[in-house]
Amino acid sequence: MTSNAVPAPHEEPIRIPTLPRSVERVRALMARPDVTVPDIVEAFLADPPLTAKVLRIANSAYYGRREKTISVQTALAFLGLRTLSMVVLRAGIMAAFDELDLKERATVEGIWRHSILTGHVCETLALRVRRRNSDWDANDYHTCGLLHDVGKIILYDNCGERYGEILRKNSARGEALELEEQRVLGMRHSEIGHMAVTFWGIPDPIPGMIRNLHRRAVPHDLADLTLAVRCADEIAAAVARHPAAETKFLRSEIETSLPGLSEGMLLEVVAAARETWSQLEL
Repeated sequence: MTSNAVPAPHEEPIRIPTLPRSVERVRALMARPDVTVPDIVEAFLADPPLTAKVLRIANSAYYGRREKTISVQTALAFLGLRTLSMVVLRAGIMAAFDELDLKERATVEGIWRHSILTGHVCETLALRVRRRNSDWDANDYHTCGLLHDVGKIILYDNCGERYGEILRKNSARGEALELEEQRVLGMRHSEIGHMAVTFWGIPDPIPGMIRNLHRRAVPHDLADLTLAVRCADEIAAAVARHPAAETKFLRSEIETSLPGLSEGMLLEVVAAARETWSQLEL
């Protein structure tokens, strides 16, 4: 894993892993308006490990394909360009932390599983609630949910068991957890997440959403997106804590409400999240 030291809001720089160059190259290519399928396939052929990771994600139960996908062409056909780009980003971030030892990996995988579920739930919420920002589709919301806790992974990578102990001893989430991070480490995972996605070239408004996710006052232009990620985060956390619980019990742990999301719709989203959790694959 290669990394860069980035100035952090405490006494020592934070190491942020560099995404594989192939991930940056493929995502940049897929963002071009004139890109063709042969261009995309050729880019994947240049990196078999990335291709294998992407196809494993594409074949996960969440995407509901009965027959296994063995080619990038097929994955692109049924996922679409924007979803495939998000899958590439997910595979790239996971690859950046491949060198962690088994104990470290167990902690990081717990955070990552939560983030993956948050991404799925955020996409579902975006499909059910009218979004004022018409330039963003449900896949973009999925990416926001996927990246919302990346600062925790980077803190663990840098601080090891010091941060692991904070996570294990503090059941509090959100602002309360960040206050404990600030007290012990002198920094917060939202600040580190903001730095990381900025370093990786992830465009606005994702960096701003991460920085403001646990703040009480959120800029008006980030309000809809931040509320959706907060709600998805709470749903994913409740499901992870109580995977066998009844839907109404899980609903009782959700504090954030979204304009336009009825109680019945919320219960349906929670039930779907519980089902997704049981099928989740890294």
